[in-house]
Formats: sequence, structure tokens, C-alpha cells
Amino acid sequence: MTAAVDAIPVQLTDVVKRYGRRTVLAGVSLEVQPGITGLVGPNGAGKSTLVRSMLGLVRLAEGEARVFGHDPYRQPRRVRELVGVVPEDECSIPGLSGVEMVRYAARLSGLPATEALRRAHEVLDWCDAGQERYRPVETLSVGTRQKVSFAAAIVHDPPMIILDEPTNGLDPIERRAMLGRLTTLARNHGKTIFVSTHVLPDVQAICDRVIVLARGQVRLAGSIADLTRPPSPVHHLTGTGPLDRLVSELAARGLPATLATGETGPLLAVASPQPEQVAAVWAAAASAGVAIRSFAPARRPLEQVFLETLRQAELETNVDRPFGSQSGGAHALA
Repeated sequence: MTAAVDAIPVQLTDVVKRYGRRTVLAGVSLEVQPGITGLVGPNGAGKSTLVRSMLGLVRLAEGEARVFGHDPYRQPRRVRELVGVVPEDECSIPGLSGVEMVRYAARLSGLPATEALRRAHEVLDWCDAGQERYRPVETLSVGTRQKVSFAAAIVHDPPMIILDEPTNGLDPIERRAMLGRLTTLARNHGKTIFVSTHVLPDVQAICDRVIVLARGQVRLAGSIADLTRPPSPVHHLTGTGPLDRLVSELAARGLPATLATGETGPLLAVASPQPEQVAAVWAAAASAGVAIRSFAPARRPLEQVFLETLRQAELETNVDRPFGSQSGGAHALA
């Protein structure tokens, strides 16, 4: 398995998928690298179809897919050994308890009966399933069913996990716990995580990279850090004290700054200083009587980047339409 895991986790090349006359994926090419990647897009963008294409679950009109170098259409068993999937739709088997469900998934992956049961309990413990694991899955809460589905996806220890809307229906505590588990798997265990979601705060919280899909095409792809970097380098400074006086002190030291309002209160937007100028920021704060709480590079909200990308996609679509044709407008992206 080592050689397979060393390959790029997912590669799609010019993938086209149609349902009748409707093109859902229009020449999609992308790579999923190790780490945590978020796939975002409006409803109807083709996110679920893209995930199914990675797994070889839909017939493609054109293009090809590779998962750790394997063709999911010609080597489906091998791909299923390498990937764990948490689908958006309910996938439990009524009548089985939570632990039986996870044990069944382990047996399907080839583990012997005793080892499958041991592994089922091990991953359910890690998912904090508690004694509810012994109840029939159809009687479990949404949060516990999600834990069981997640445990079933990782019970065979795959190098990659794909999740479709993993925090849907979860309360804030369960949502935070799920995101924490994904981060742990990626950072501490070297797993590749691919999350398809419409919840942008989740993506910004845990993902290394993001792919924006709109109208069946990849409109934007890159690292979160690069995509949220403002056009001009700016640092945000928060602190207690007379920030307006600090503006003057910074200007006297050749560091232009403006007073602005952030999510948690007033802040200064300061032209990003060179390394040798950082000490001047602290000197200016001391002179102005300001206690600095934070001073870090500014980032644009991912939501802003996302909406700008969708607007650009809409503009390009309108340009491509024949004159006089009807436009779905913004509603087509909702």
C-alpha cells in the first residue's frame, strides 16, 4: 500500500458528467493534495456528483479519475480499500446497533470477526459514542448517527476520508467535535481529508486548501492563506487605549494606519511593516498609551472570496449567453 499512498490522493482530468441534456460537470480538472481540502459551491453546483466521480459511482461522459493512482472505474475494490466515505444521505442499516453497523463495515473491508469487533469499539470510543452504540441505529440522535457513520468510514484505517456535508444537523458542540476529529486525523495521523460542504466557517476553520465549484466548473482553487490574503499587505492591530492617538504615532514613524471596525470591535489597519519596523509599532503603542492585544496579517473572510467568485462566474455565464436569452441571475446560484 505504500506506493499507492505516496501517489497524489485524487486527480480528475477533464471530467464531464451529463444527466440527459443537462451538463453537471463541465471539464473539471483538479488535484486533491494531502491535508484538508474543502469543496464549496452553491446548491446545484455539482459537488455531490464530483464526489461520486472520484469514487467511480457515476458513469462519466468524458475524462478520467485517479485515486492514489488507481482508476476507480477499473479498480473499484482497491479504491474502496484506500478511501473512507461519510455520505450526506442516511446510510445506516435499520435493525443493527451502532457497534454492529461499524463492525459490519470492518468485516466488509476484510477484517476478521474478532478484530472487526475490537476495531469497531476502538473507533467508537475515539468518536465518543458512549453506551448509545448498543442502541438500534434508527433510534439514535442525529449527532450519534453521524458518529457511527464516521466510525464506519475510518474503521479500516484508510489513508483518505471523504465527507459530504459532515456537520449537517449537528449542534454547536457536536460540530466543533467533528471538526476537531478531522483536524486530528490530518495533522496527527497523516490522513487526507476531503470535505464537501456549504458551511464556509467550517472550511476556513480547518482546511488547508479550498476548491470553489460553480455551474459545474472549478472557478477557484488554492490555499486558504493565499486566497484570503488582501490585495495589499496589511496588518490588523487590536488593543486597549486611545487607538486614534496610535494612528498619529505610527504615521510619525512612517507607518500609515487607519482606524477601522472589526468583528470584535475597533482595530487599526496598518501597512504591513518590514521586520526592522516591528519594534517601531511597539514603541508607538507605548508612546500612545495603547496595550496591544494582537498584531497579525489581515485576512479577507472566505465568504467574501466565495461571493466574488460566484459573481464572476455569473458574469462569464451571461457573456456566453446569446443576446436576448433569459438569465437565471443570482437565483441560479442559490
